[in-house]
Amino acid sequence: ETPGVVTSETIQRAFCLTEEGFTNFVSELWSTRPQMATVGSCCLVGVICQQTLFVANLGDSRVVLGKKVGNTGGIAAIQLSTEHNANLEAIRHELEDLHPNDSQIAVLKRGVW
Repeated sequence: ETPGVVTSETIQRAFCLTEEGFTNFVSELWSTRPQMATVGSCCLVGVICQQTLFVANLGDSRVVLGKKVGNTGGIAAIQLSTEHNANLEAIRHELEDLHPNDSQIAVLKRGVW
């Protein structure tokens, strides 16, 4: 890619390659460890380019930046992303749209999606 340039396509490609690697890993272990296919995953990416921080997030984690508060020695937490999980109504709809034949794709159990 162009040196010094970060695009959404670059980050999407990184996510796709990561997913492809994980899928290949699960496929290799399928006969001996099929439970690997049920493991949840998260991916957080942070890239600093030309003094700009780009972040991308997928999964139950969130990106939080710690910033010094003046000369107090304190640190403030700044949330840069939200979780990408079924607790969010929009994500539940996305999952249902992607998996129309799976009535169990987003289920509320004991108060947790």
